[in-house]
Amino acid sequence: MFLGKALSEVVRIVVQTVIILVLGFVLLYVDTGAAFGDYVQTGVLGVLGIVAVTVVFAVWFTAFSNVVALVTRDQESTIIGANLLQFPLLFVSSAFLPVDVLPQWVQVVATFNPITYGVDAVRSIMLGQDVMTVLEVTAFGGIWNALVPALAVLLALDLAFGAVAVRLLTRAASSDVQ
Repeated sequence: MFLGKALSEVVRIVVQTVIILVLGFVLLYVDTGAAFGDYVQTGVLGVLGIVAVTVVFAVWFTAFSNVVALVTRDQESTIIGANLLQFPLLFVSSAFLPVDVLPQWVQVVATFNPITYGVDAVRSIMLGQDVMTVLEVTAFGGIWNALVPALAVLLALDLAFGAVAVRLLTRAASSDVQ
């Protein structure tokens, strides 16, 4: 059941990501006449990379939402719980401002914030350069210095929250049978 729910969310995220990327390019083209290479510096492979990063990002958040749903057992509480986490985390990430210009306590939160890693990974692909500021990695070169740690963090969250969600789902299903 968890896999089906996660896959349905992944399909939705892929469609939304593609729509945003297409609309962004159309608006850039209409405004400036810029070429596609000016929009996504890494080209078509970069677009596929952006979609892949959003899928990996979406899986941890879907798993987290499922954990909240299984704990609260109430749709309204699930929505409130997910939004109570999502919106504050968005504002204490690198989504709107570079981390180094944020107050010190926000920099600390941003370092542990999954949204920072997803945003930095997508931004690195769009710009074709390393923009990660919360971790200084130089072992991979270029955008890989941002992508490798970002994907490692997001995949670890996927596995951790996915395992908890499957465990809670299995326990909930077996308790309902008895």
